[in-house]
Amino acid sequence: MSIKKIKLKSKKLHSGRFQINFSTEGMTDSYYGYLLAEPKTSVGEVIDKIDRHIKAMANTERYFQRNLYSFGNRQNNSGRILIFKK
Repeated sequence: MSIKKIKLKSKKLHSGRFQINFSTEGMTDSYYGYLLAEPKTSVGEVIDKIDRHIKAMANTERYFQRNLYSFGNRQNNSGRILIFKK
């Protein structure tokens, strides 16, 4: 599953970060959501992050409960995204 078509809209916040509103089309399920990005984040990195999270949602138990059984260290850089199914 890979993103076929994605629409992005961005809004600069007072903090200097960007709130990115996205929606996907052309897949079996369409998604929309929001992402918080740093000022120097490239568009390619934003699209890769969205694609990575949508692919991870295929295994819903692991994606939505990833902290439930995690005793090891994990990267906490992916907590700035909200994804919803249309």
